[in-house]
Amino acid sequence: GSPRNGLDGREATMPLRIAEAQAVRRIIEERFGKDHAADKRWAICGDMNDYRQRVKIEGDSVDGYRFQVIDESQSCINVLTAGGFCENVVERRPEMDRWSFYHTRGPEERHLCQLDYILLSKGLAAKNATAVPDIVRNGQPWRTIFPAGQEVERFPRAGWDRPKASDHCPVVIALDMA
Repeated sequence: GSPRNGLDGREATMPLRIAEAQAVRRIIEERFGKDHAADKRWAICGDMNDYRQRVKIEGDSVDGYRFQVIDESQSCINVLTAGGFCENVVERRPEMDRWSFYHTRGPEERHLCQLDYILLSKGLAAKNATAVPDIVRNGQPWRTIFPAGQEVERFPRAGWDRPKASDHCPVVIALDMA
């Protein structure tokens, strides 16, 4: 049988991603104290390879694209944000504009999702309550389907599929750390 026992890749690897998120949370709680960690200044940043929402893409360039936000029932990110431990500040952006990754396996399976995160401790998020991250999408290949109004000028020499800056879009934010 399949090495994934019939599960898709995300579902098959979910237990590992949840365990990794639990380990990261435990490291922070041990460093700052479980009862005080959320109030300290720290951030978890990077590619978590998981998402809480995805934007399903249907249609084509002739008849037009349709975009639908779909909430996922399970994500390793929930382990980190549970109980207000930290905030996914990318969620300060509109739902349709949080994506950092374009996934496709042909016209029948296409979506945009957030795989790249800036998670701020509750205290650091409160100190930077008006800070909204930028998502740099200029390095995306031309095959990436953008929702209306989100198109960007591509970096020079970006190709249809390759070359590209990355399959992920960097997420950046300016923070007051004082």
